[in-house]
This record gives sequence, structure tokens and C-alpha cells, in this order.
Amino acid sequence: MGPVELGGGLFAVYKVRPADFCVVVNATNVTIVNFYVKCSAGVLVASSQNVTVADGVLEGSPQLPVYRRGAGIYIYNSSNVVVRDVHIRWFHDGVYVEKSKDVKVVNVTVAYSRYGVHVMFSRGVFIHGVSALRNYVGIAVMYTRDAYVENSTLVGNVDWAEGYGLFVADVSNGVFIRNKSLGNVHGVFILVMGGWGNRTRIAVAQNHVEGNYIGLTYRGIPSPDVYVVDNVFSGNSIPALYMDIFLTGGELRAEVRGNAWQGHASTRPYVYRSAFAEVLAKSEFLAAPISASPARFLVESFAVGSVAFVDPSPRPYSSSLGVEVLVAFLLALVWLAARRT
Repeated sequence: MGPVELGGGLFAVYKVRPADFCVVVNATNVTIVNFYVKCSAGVLVASSQNVTVADGVLEGSPQLPVYRRGAGIYIYNSSNVVVRDVHIRWFHDGVYVEKSKDVKVVNVTVAYSRYGVHVMFSRGVFIHGVSALRNYVGIAVMYTRDAYVENSTLVGNVDWAEGYGLFVADVSNGVFIRNKSLGNVHGVFILVMGGWGNRTRIAVAQNHVEGNYIGLTYRGIPSPDVYVVDNVFSGNSIPALYMDIFLTGGELRAEVRGNAWQGHASTRPYVYRSAFAEVLAKSEFLAAPISASPARFLVESFAVGSVAFVDPSPRPYSSSLGVEVLVAFLLALVWLAARRT
């Protein structure tokens, strides 16, 4: 088997040789179960169908910098692939799915990697019960159609200045529901650049977003097909942020309704104006002098203007019990696991 051509499209072209991975699947009807793999790049599933990877442990090379690590599980140009009940740590991407369809990632734990679960240019991806702890990004779904992400927990993904719990970019028909995003830099980050012929459709619903630096970030062009409904945003330093990166001054046309916002205890409309300059001051954009000078008002006028997140029918906020305990408990489990190695 020669080199496997991976990637292409928007940003880069990758060449991954099978020898780079400890386990290579290039076949139909394959099951890998009850395994332990310690390797800088774990399992490659390329141009395959009906593959199951289950009940195992994958460990990368913690001594390598993140950019030099491989993927834990790399699924490329494949269909009907199931990854379930796998523990993964110390990779670049825990599970990376590219140009594939009908992929399920269920009850997978990823820690100490750049991405927990990373999906690009794929179709029909179902993610359930993922735990992503202490990565750069918990779950990222990008330029993909028909994605469903539910009941996953994204905790403490702060090992990078712009760490993300849930990152969603130009997804067509994507549903992100009943997840917990706790203690990250960005709780939920939505990027809309007009993909799919401006047919991006994203629903973020019934999630619990707490203790992040920024609860909800919407970046890109306004879109009426983005729905942020029935979520809880609690204890985030900045509840919500809108960045119109094309400086058009356009209004945020996403549908934001029925959410519970920290400290907002009535059913009156909730209005939050984006604190753009404060974000600049605490980021790696090297723009702190702007936010500390009179120029900050120009920045806010052009980049944010009068745009605000408006929830016309919010749910009265009531504090939840035990979330801080949950975060501390999950981080303690990760720390104990690291000590045992």
C-alpha cells in the first residue's frame, strides 16, 4: 500500500503514509476491539467501509510538542465507521474525521490533545457522550453537512490562549444539543463565512454553558439560519460576543430566544452588547494598546457598532447546583490519570 493522499480543499494538503500509524485499516467489514496502542499516531482508517473501533485505549507521545503529534484515530474517505468507548490522550487530534460519511463517535474521552473530536468536509456525523478535557478544542465541526452533537461534556479546554469548548464553522444542517461546555476560554464559538452557498444552518439548543471566559461567540456574516435557543449561559466573564469581521455594520440576524442568561431573572427581553475592546485586551491579538486608548471607541463603532445580542423571550435565570463540583471532579480525574502514567 503506497502513500495515502489526505486532505485538500480549503486550507492544506496532507500526505500521510500508512507507516506513520501503528494500525492501518484499508478494507471493508473490520472490527478492532479491546486494544491498547501507545504510538505517536494511532489508527488510520482510509478508504474503508463498515469499520468499528471500540473498547480500547490510545496514548500518544506527551514529550512531543502538539504540532508534531499525529492523530489518535484518523478517518479519511470512509463510510459507516463507528468509534465507541475509547480513551485517547496526547495526540494532535483525538478523533479526526475528514471527507467521510455516516460516522459515529460515541462515549469517547479525549484529553491533553489539540482537538478532542475534529470533523471537516464530511457528511452524516453523529457524536454522542464525548468527554473532552484539557485540550485546545473540545469538539470542532467544520464545513460539514448533517452533523448531530449531543450529550457531550467539554471541560477546561484552556491549554491555548483561544481554547474552545464547542467550535462550529459553516455547518449545513447541524444540531448541537444538550451538551455541557464548562470552564473553557470560549464556551460556544460559531463561525459563519457563507459556506454552502449561504445555506449554513446551525441549531445550538438546550446546552449548559458555564464558567467560560466568553459564553457565546458569533463571528462572521449575519445569518438568519443560526438558532441559539433554550440554552443556559451562567457565570461566564463575557456572556456573549458578536464580531462582524467584514466590518459591514450588519445586524446579527441569528435567532436568539428562550435562553437563560446569568443574573437575568425576568421574562423581559435580554439585551447584551458585545464587549469587543475587553476581549482585545485579554487576547493574543497584540491589540491591548487599542483597548486602553481613545481608539477603542473607533474599534467598537466599526467592529461592533450598536449590535447587541437580544433575546426577546428569555427564561428567568436560576443558578444550578453542583456544576462547579462537576468541573472540579472531572479535572481531578484527568489529573489522577496523568499521575498514574
